[in-house]
Amino acid sequence: MVNALEVDAPEEDKDDEISDAVRIVLEKDPLLDASEIGVSTERSRVTLRGLVASEEQRRTAEHDAWYVFGVNDVSNEIEVSPDMASARWRSVAAS
Repeated sequence: MVNALEVDAPEEDKDDEISDAVRIVLEKDPLLDASEIGVSTERSRVTLRGLVASEEQRRTAEHDAWYVFGVNDVSNEIEVSPDMASARWRSVAAS
């Protein structure tokens, strides 16, 4: 008797798919302005870069990234720029 069964390893998420999923999660979070956040992924390690208006938004972005399936590590290089908050409110008020 010959056993010709093959076992395939589970499909791994590709880095660009992980980056796309993280971007979507960031954009959908109502507590976060993700317009100035960049996402890159290498070997399931997500790196977040850019500017947000508060430390709370910085932490929120990192937490959001961790919730994406396939993410094994998150490097949060986002910088806080309080000037962004005042500029955003000026643009909302002008609308």
